[in-house]
This record gives sequence, structure tokens and C-alpha cells, in this order.
Amino acid sequence: MVGPRLQEDQRLPAVMLAAKRRGLEVGVQLEPYLGRTIDSIATDLVYIRSLGVRDVYVYRTMDFTPEEWNRVTRQPLGLRLFGQTNLVRFAARAGFAGFYTYDIVVYDAAKFDRFCRQARALGILCAPSVGPGYDAAPATGDQHVKDRLFGATYDSMWSAALRAGADLVTITSYNEWSEGTQIEPAGHGGRYESYDGAYGLHGRAAQRAYITRTAYWTSRF
Repeated sequence: MVGPRLQEDQRLPAVMLAAKRRGLEVGVQLEPYLGRTIDSIATDLVYIRSLGVRDVYVYRTMDFTPEEWNRVTRQPLGLRLFGQTNLVRFAARAGFAGFYTYDIVVYDAAKFDRFCRQARALGILCAPSVGPGYDAAPATGDQHVKDRLFGATYDSMWSAALRAGADLVTITSYNEWSEGTQIEPAGHGGRYESYDGAYGLHGRAAQRAYITRTAYWTSRF
């Protein structure tokens, strides 16, 4: 969700209805938008809670100070707020219930144990972000690449999150095709027609490789 009255906002009620029919709960990631302020975020959160959402993930929290965030996080909103940051102490000072990292290139599996230990010491939830890989070069020119290694990258990040004792696991991403981080089933156009070779699968069997593997890891979690 990138702001009120935009396309993502307009689709949210339909997404929530579809999720409810399948026994799922919806969380919202609140991203930066033109004119975003602490006061506008406070208004956004009241609106989001009115829809029945419980968990909100706030992207780019360091746009504001911990003192500014406390004006929001200390309010009885009935929400669990997670701040996107690698600075666990910042998230705690800002009053967030927990933190998530989102960036799976910089904040890799090797850092999860330290992050979660810090979170436990500070009394907040650890929700590190795992992902299958990263390749945004075709869309943005970014030359940083995290190879999928036919599924080994995804497995290694999940394994590290479980070893670290993560309270929640966030996934980057379901359908960020432009970043090459998606786990969405392939075969419907876009950059991938299949994830051929992932987990030893080929052809049509490979199209849902990462969704199937997500089911495996969430059952383990």
C-alpha cells in the first residue's frame, strides 16, 4: 500500500475478502508516498485498522526520528506495527512491536542471529526477511545480484531464520518481478515462464516451485 485513495488502497477490501474466504489474514505494508508525514501515517493507521487489519509493516521508518514515531506508536491503535530497518535499537526506541529487514541482499542470512538476539534483549519481535534471490538489472540497471541457486538461496535464508528463533518470517517478495525477488507462480508472462531447475523441477512442475517450497518452510516454522 503506497498511500490513501491510490490503486492499492482501492483494491484492499477485495483482497481482504478473498483472503478471508481462504482462511488467511491480511497484513499491510505502508510505503512512502508524496506528502507522507507522521500525522498522515497516524491517519492511515486508523483507517487501516477500521478495515480489520491487525499487522502493519511500515517501510523506510528512518525517514522520521524515534521521538516522532512515538507520537504514533504510543497510541492505542489495536495494531502490531513493524518497522523496516536493520537498526533493531532504533525500532525499539521508536516504539515498534517488531522490525523487518526487507532487503535480502544487504541483510542476508548471516545477520539473522544477531538481529534476533538484539530484538529479544530489547523486548521486540524479530521478523527477518527471506527471499529466493534478487536481480533488478533488466528493470533498474542495478548490478547487485543474489543468485537463486536453483532454490538453495531461499532454503538457506529460511534455515537461518528458524535457527535464529525468528518470531515471524517476512518474505521478499510475492510478486516484485521487477526486482527478481518474486515467488509467485510463473508461466503467465513476465520475466519468467518457469523456474526451470529449481528444486530439481522442470517445465510445468517448476512453475510453482517457490510457492510449494514456501508451504514446506511455513509448516516447519
